[in-house]
Amino acid sequence: MIVTADEVNRSFRGTLDLLHSRAEGLKSFDMSERGFWRSFAAIWLTLPAYIVSLAFERLRLGLLKPDRSLLDSIWIDLVVALGHVAGFAALPLAMIWIARSFDLTRAYVPFVIVTNWITVMSMLVLSLPAMLLLLGWATPALASVFSLAFAVIIVRMQWFATKATLGVPGLAAFGIVLLGIVLNSCVGNITRALLG
Repeated sequence: MIVTADEVNRSFRGTLDLLHSRAEGLKSFDMSERGFWRSFAAIWLTLPAYIVSLAFERLRLGLLKPDRSLLDSIWIDLVVALGHVAGFAALPLAMIWIARSFDLTRAYVPFVIVTNWITVMSMLVLSLPAMLLLLGWATPALASVFSLAFAVIIVRMQWFATKATLGVPGLAAFGIVLLGIVLNSCVGNITRALLG
């Protein structure tokens, strides 16, 4: 299922509205079943972030050399790709159980659609500090500061979006966002462990 340019534009506009705590941004998303599946197809938009992650892992492993191809190890390519996809799908999968347990099934589809589009934007934004580091345009400390600042903004946006889509209190929304952070951290740790 291909995501159209119009849907990308509307969904990014809705995401920016949520960034500014405007609940009317939810109207920009396609909340249908088709919109649900297309929000997963939006992972293709994060291909630049995947390339940056791949280069960053090669740098960490000491394999990033000017004379070597970025795609010369199927194992590294596959593990980073699986980690990328797992990071995208972890919270929506975990929310199946949470939605059933806390009678939030009616809000599950809107939550996943909005979360997937926020994840697309966050993967792209969070790849920028790593890219600056890889290019030598930022020191590790500066890249870390940028990453932390972007992460705080994204966590706040996800918190607001979780409250707005699920209709839960702020503390419950924070718990769901925290679960997403923990799941992504676990995916990252497993990816690094598999790569050595």
